[in-house]
Amino acid sequence: MPVLNESSLKEKLKENPVGVYVIYGEESYLKKIYINKIIKKTVDESFADFNFHTFDGKDCTLSDVYECAEAVPMMAETKCVLVKDFPLDLLDDNGFEQLERVLSDNPDDCALIFSFTAHEPKGAKWNKAVKLFDKFGYAVKLDRKTPAELIKLIESGAKKRNKPFAKGVASYLISCVGSDLNTLLNEMEKVCAYASGEEVTKTDVDSVCIKSLDAKVFDMIKDLISGRFDSAFRKLSLLFEQREDEFQILGALIAQYSDIYRAKAAVKSGNRAEDVAKYYNYAGKEFRLTNAARNGSSLSFADIAECMEILSWADTTLKSSALDKRLVLEQTVVKLARVVR
Repeated sequence: MPVLNESSLKEKLKENPVGVYVIYGEESYLKKIYINKIIKKTVDESFADFNFHTFDGKDCTLSDVYECAEAVPMMAETKCVLVKDFPLDLLDDNGFEQLERVLSDNPDDCALIFSFTAHEPKGAKWNKAVKLFDKFGYAVKLDRKTPAELIKLIESGAKKRNKPFAKGVASYLISCVGSDLNTLLNEMEKVCAYASGEEVTKTDVDSVCIKSLDAKVFDMIKDLISGRFDSAFRKLSLLFEQREDEFQILGALIAQYSDIYRAKAAVKSGNRAEDVAKYYNYAGKEFRLTNAARNGSSLSFADIAECMEILSWADTTLKSSALDKRLVLEQTVVKLARVVR
């Protein structure tokens, strides 16, 4: 059986929620939602103390998990055992034999879940573990939704609250707060409650939504490239006032100028800016490339190269000198402004 996605997991839970699962992937909100769904479907709340058991993977053994799963449910037909962040990617041959026994012997009345929320395992041993879950149960990978899926989800949620989004506003919300599903849904709730008109507008989003650091830096770069230097420096000062970390500010600058270069190179070669996502990790963030292509359309490749040299200097200076970090960033933004002047 192939690794399950959200859609196939939904169908599985409609039929029979018991079985063994490994649930992993980039989207923490979805992992939490579906783990809770499995628990709710297999554990009677009246007897949860007896039939729902949680293990911290750092503090338990596979023998502990096996014994717990084998226990008969108390006053109920099914039970659930949740194992959090067990180091499956560190098992030796004997460990894999134990894991296979745990999975193959799991009783028909138990939902056994190995979840990964604190970290995302990788490597050959992890792949071997996933294959065991696929053989004896279900491997479920819940990654970030695409921009189109996020837009559809936001617009659907807003419509249910009788506050539909105006055209393009859902996409604008994503560009402002990022693609993390939990954050997006919280901000959607907030802006729907705030909006006084028949539709949610960009002005509503700007009024109440907390922009991510990437969005704030994007606005600053947009001002720089457009020649609105006073506005750009005010935005930088606001970042300092908000106690944003200087290294993270510089990291966001470097990332977004890299986006501009990649998007411009794609367009120059006859492709779409979003096609860059095939080669770099932009899952759920393809909008960054579209915005970058628009933002950097007036810059030449020579301009972008000069900007990247400035940012490289700033990175080296922040990491290796005793200069005031705020001063380094201010000098960096001045140099970036000179490029477009």
